[in-house]
Amino acid sequence: MLTNFRHPSADECVEHKRIRFFYAELQRGQFLLHYQPVVSTQALQPLYGEGLLRYCNSVLGFNPFSLLEDYGVMRHLDHCVVQHLIATLQANPDLHLGCNISAQSATFDEGWERTLATLAAAPQLAARLIIEITESTAFSNIAHAVDFVRRLQGVGCRVAVDDFGSGFGTLEFIQKCQPDIIKVDQGYVRRARDQALSEKTLEHLVGLCRTLAPVVVVEGIETIGDHALVLRAGGEWGQGYLFGHPSATPDGLADNLPIAG
Repeated sequence: MLTNFRHPSADECVEHKRIRFFYAELQRGQFLLHYQPVVSTQALQPLYGEGLLRYCNSVLGFNPFSLLEDYGVMRHLDHCVVQHLIATLQANPDLHLGCNISAQSATFDEGWERTLATLAAAPQLAARLIIEITESTAFSNIAHAVDFVRRLQGVGCRVAVDDFGSGFGTLEFIQKCQPDIIKVDQGYVRRARDQALSEKTLEHLVGLCRTLAPVVVVEGIETIGDHALVLRAGGEWGQGYLFGHPSATPDGLADNLPIAG
């Protein structure tokens, strides 16, 4: 007798249908990466382009990332995106590109082992790849996540901690894994626009991050005023609409193929 069985709620049924729809559309090649530049705040020279997932057919009508994380089924998407980015770098030897993965995916499995072998065999390609770990969910195991970062760095790949200061990330993890890049969440710039105390907070946060990683990127720079306050805060690298919107055809990209699901 099944004593713990329960029927899914109506909301859960809707969410399960959305997950199935998302992965079916991924399988059909209905998603592309659009690339947004990360640049020097002074010279405006690009560091790399961050690949952001975009749906080809209008809008999905729901946020797939939070949904996939809530149900623990983000890993397949992350593998597909990273493999797609590696293929893009192979076809475009002058580009430096990055993409996000969930903290849930930051632990090794067979898929990551295959990716690691590919990168180890192509160190020049690995040096042009940036893996950004998002803070939108907690790490399942910090020790495994630290090992994950170190092994990627060991084959020449750079690792970023994304949206720092917004969610589940911890200084313990950053101090242990020693990422190559820390990206300060865009909320700090938004709050600093109108509040002197928040501008001081941004300055202190940038200073702290500079002691933890060689490169600190401040996200959410949308206006000339944002740019000025980030410069005052000591931000040397930035990302946001002021420097460029996500584009399907960034400079130097030979072709932008759909992601294979």
